[in-house]
Amino acid sequence: MSENTSIPLHSLTDRTNLGLEIHRVDRASAVKASVFGIHRDDHHIFLFQQEGNGKMMVDFREINFEDCVAFCVLPGQVHHIMAAENSSGWLLATDHSFLDDTYRSVFEDYGVYASPVPVNPQAAEMLHKSLLLLQEMVDYQHGAPFQIQMLRSLTQVCTGTFASIFQQQKKKDFAKDSRPVKISNTFKSLVVKNYKSMKSPAGYAGLLYITSSYLNEVVKNITGFSATYWIQYEVILEAKRLLSYTDLTVKEISFELGYDDPAYFSRLYHKVTGDTALAFRKQYRK
Repeated sequence: MSENTSIPLHSLTDRTNLGLEIHRVDRASAVKASVFGIHRDDHHIFLFQQEGNGKMMVDFREINFEDCVAFCVLPGQVHHIMAAENSSGWLLATDHSFLDDTYRSVFEDYGVYASPVPVNPQAAEMLHKSLLLLQEMVDYQHGAPFQIQMLRSLTQVCTGTFASIFQQQKKKDFAKDSRPVKISNTFKSLVVKNYKSMKSPAGYAGLLYITSSYLNEVVKNITGFSATYWIQYEVILEAKRLLSYTDLTVKEISFELGYDDPAYFSRLYHKVTGDTALAFRKQYRK
């Protein structure tokens, strides 16, 4: 039996050359999608549930969908569908190149520790109409002049609506979008991108042009946890992904995460989680 040395990665280009996919979602399609199993994507997934209830697992977090909500799964996040009860709505998958840079930063900020965001009736109607028009363009305009340009424009409208919904929720969570909040959010986004190669808060402080002590003070005040905590959080999260969904050894995982000393990585894992890496693998695979 061959060993599983990586988490399945689904590529959008393997399924379409348009740079996007759009589907109506109902219970039957959710059950069909569940055959994909546990995997990552190399693209963004936007979910708009108009009614019903659903459940996903995203990076060991159980995400519950109730009524009319919007959600985003970032590239690289490990996820799978768990349940869908009378759920209906939309799924939009889109390549990075179709995303406006401003929108992308909103999604990256939101998506790391996100929960489904309630959508008010006006925004829900606008999002539904935009997605419906995009689907019609995909289904009925194959080979039409300027099809890709039109698809890009319509995708910008749809993803812009998702970004607006997420941003409004963020403003409710942080009534005053202060400089410390921006620093904290930017820091966490940088950690997600660089945790394998940058393990010290000083490195991130340098990227933000602030001192390490100020970075730690800001992050601790905003999140309740230190800068080091968030770096280690991403390291341990990826370690758990690899322990759960691959057959890589702890030594191989330590190298994959940027540690030259597997013994040090094992001690860090135990210190952060209170358990050994192999014990976690055994428990999770029961």
